[in-house]
Amino acid sequence: MEEYFEALREAAEELRSIDFEVPIIFHDDADGLCSAAIASMALDRVGIRYKLYCVEKLHPAIVKLLHSKGYKLYIYLDIGSGRADLIVKSVEEQDSRAIIVDHHDPRRVESKRVIHLNPELYGFSGETDVSGSTATYLFMRELSRLDDAAWMAVVGSAEIPGDLRSLNRIPLEDAVKVGDVEVKRAKNRERYLIKFLKKPWNKLSSILTAMGSVGYYRDGPYLAVEFLKKRMIEEDRVKEFEELRKKKFNQAFAILAKKGLRVDGMVQWFHLGDLFKGLGSKTVGTFTSMLSYRKTCSPDKYLIGFMKFEKNLPRIGEIDGEWVKASIRTPKHVADEIRAGKLPPASNLTVKSAEKVGGSGDGHSFAASALIPAGREEEFIEEFNRLIDDFTRS
Repeated sequence: MEEYFEALREAAEELRSIDFEVPIIFHDDADGLCSAAIASMALDRVGIRYKLYCVEKLHPAIVKLLHSKGYKLYIYLDIGSGRADLIVKSVEEQDSRAIIVDHHDPRRVESKRVIHLNPELYGFSGETDVSGSTATYLFMRELSRLDDAAWMAVVGSAEIPGDLRSLNRIPLEDAVKVGDVEVKRAKNRERYLIKFLKKPWNKLSSILTAMGSVGYYRDGPYLAVEFLKKRMIEEDRVKEFEELRKKKFNQAFAILAKKGLRVDGMVQWFHLGDLFKGLGSKTVGTFTSMLSYRKTCSPDKYLIGFMKFEKNLPRIGEIDGEWVKASIRTPKHVADEIRAGKLPPASNLTVKSAEKVGGSGDGHSFAASALIPAGREEEFIEEFNRLIDDFTRS
């Protein structure tokens, strides 16, 4: 643990010394939004200039677009570890640097130009011990006093099941100490109330993810960051995003109830095409997660959902090519088999299958996602099944 905290201190010291503007590149779910708000508050307090850029996936075309902006130092929050190789290649070509603060399964890279602050590289689990927002909080509190932002790391950690533990316990204790969070016990597990908003942590997480993903093309991520920094939520704006998500999800569930899921080998899948057009691609991940608990979904096959990916990234620019977002989830029996070592993790399958078809993927053992060329979805599934077969035969 001490090695990890020493790495945080050294990186913070380097960041504190800069005198130029930096980009904060962050994910569009609650964890990423809380990460961006925490970092924004810390940089405000030490007088470092920055710009916010919300991205849904990392892909060669997206990294190229981001790094074409010519910054000297790039900061990635709750995103980046899975494609650290792309970031290394870009900063080495452009004579720049990068700091990656993430908890997703990392690619190990060796480069003096990249500081990779993923707790998984220091023996922690990104699926049980630490969220992206906790990792950001632990890093940014080395720059400035941040106990009044600790509650955001609690909210961002709602995606991790069970009671907050290990590194996630640190911001929880800080938030309780300053009076922002109250810990309650119900049904044999902890519940966390954000006292000044009078809302539970998991409800706030759902609200933020709706703002960031459903509102991706409506400035939702940037509104969410401002709301977090102001310690308030505009209920009318939230309701707008939540109602739109509910409407689109009901349409999607109705379509799948009628058509059913397609099944190929160990994969069950669906394609929403343009149904979620105008919404961020994270929405297909949220929808796929919900579907994985329904009777429509078989518990013993990997679940993959596809949607068309829009080329124009707000505040960033337009990427080349035509792309599809793939979201991979592991229903209960598959997840149990992965834990037992009898089936391969979703992240490994997704990364390799995406690369096989000219795309890019990352994620965790039980949930992953990818951006792949449009029209190559069935090749992606074919490779996914081949990798599963190879694993189970070995």
